[in-house]
Parts: sequence; C-alpha cells; structure tokens
Amino acid sequence: MTQTSLSPGGIIGSALSRVGPVFVPVALLALPINILPLLIPTLTLKAIVNVLVAIVVAPILGGASIVLVNRALANEKVDLGTALSMAWQRAAHLILLTLLLLVILIPSFMLLVVPGIYLSVRLFASQYEVMLERQAPMDALKTSWAMTEGRWWEIFRPLFAIGLVVFIPFMILSVIFMDTVFGSWVNGLLGVAVTPVLVMSALMVYKIVKGQAMARA
Repeated sequence: MTQTSLSPGGIIGSALSRVGPVFVPVALLALPINILPLLIPTLTLKAIVNVLVAIVVAPILGGASIVLVNRALANEKVDLGTALSMAWQRAAHLILLTLLLLVILIPSFMLLVVPGIYLSVRLFASQYEVMLERQAPMDALKTSWAMTEGRWWEIFRPLFAIGLVVFIPFMILSVIFMDTVFGSWVNGLLGVAVTPVLVMSALMVYKIVKGQAMARA
C-alpha cells in the first residue's frame, strides 16, 4: 500500500483506483446484508432477521471482506473461499466483538450522540485487530484505544469523509423514492455497490494509523 497520509481525498482516490480486483467478491459478501432483509414479508420477522444479520452474519462476512481487501492492498492473490474460511475460523471472536461494541456504543448514542461518535472512532480498529492480528476481542478493544489515543480528530476526518461520500447517494435516493419498495431495492443494491470502496477506504485508514503507531513506538 502506497498511501501513507490520512488525507480523505487521497484515501478515497487510492481506494477507487485499487478496488477493481476485489470489487466483485466483496460485493457478493455484501449481498446478504443488504438484500436479505428486503425479502422478508412481515415486520416482526424482518426485525428478527435484521438482528441476526447484524450480530452473526455481518461480522463474519465483514471479516472475510477485510481479508480480501488486505490481500489486495498487499498485491497478494485474492480468493473468496479462503477469505470465508479464515473469517469462519474467527467467527466466535468476531461475533463477541460485535456484541461488546453494541453494549458499549448503543447506550452512548442513545444518551448523547457525541460520546457515541467519540467511542466509535476510538474503537474502530478493533475489528481489524481481531481479524488480521488474531487478537481476542478485549485485547483488540484495548489495542484500538491505545492506537487512537491523542489522534481522535485526525482519524475522525477521513472516516467521516468516507462515510459522507458513500452515504450521500442513499440520502438522495431516499428523498426521491420516499420509502417505496422500489426505493428500498435501489438502496439495497447501491449498498452492495459501495461496500467494496467503503471497506477498502476504512482498511486504508486502519493500516496508516497502525503503521504510524508502530513507527512511534
């Protein structure tokens, strides 16, 4: 990976130029998360499915996406089956980390939005530590906290810019279609399409922050 600056424009531009080899496999991994809830007819069942997807399916598929993008950034062979196998081996740790993050972040966002945003940035590296460095969930949270100490704003800027660039199309389409069934499908497919760039951009932020933290150690 040649990107060494946390410049939002540089990260997004680099992600767009390098996402090609992993676009299709990462988009395939994003399909169940974005499309499965749209296939559920009743609200109650949809709510149950959404919870299961968020807690069980998304962490595992997200872990596989991290492996794919990490290998692409290292110019290594990209293999969907291998990535899924590696994520499955870490499934228990990924799910436990997700539960811990929900316990930490949901009350923070419910009480006050600002603490939730602050904690999200401080703990953003934990999923990468679990998947790439094979840390236990609690150790990953501690590592992320230490890695981001004194650098909150520096890390928040690119993460916010990435999120803004990715989610502006969703906001526009939501206004146009006003929660119609067709609009839900358009948003779901758009979610699939932007996920590869989102995953690659966020992983670039992590690798830059980790590299700088190691250099300072």
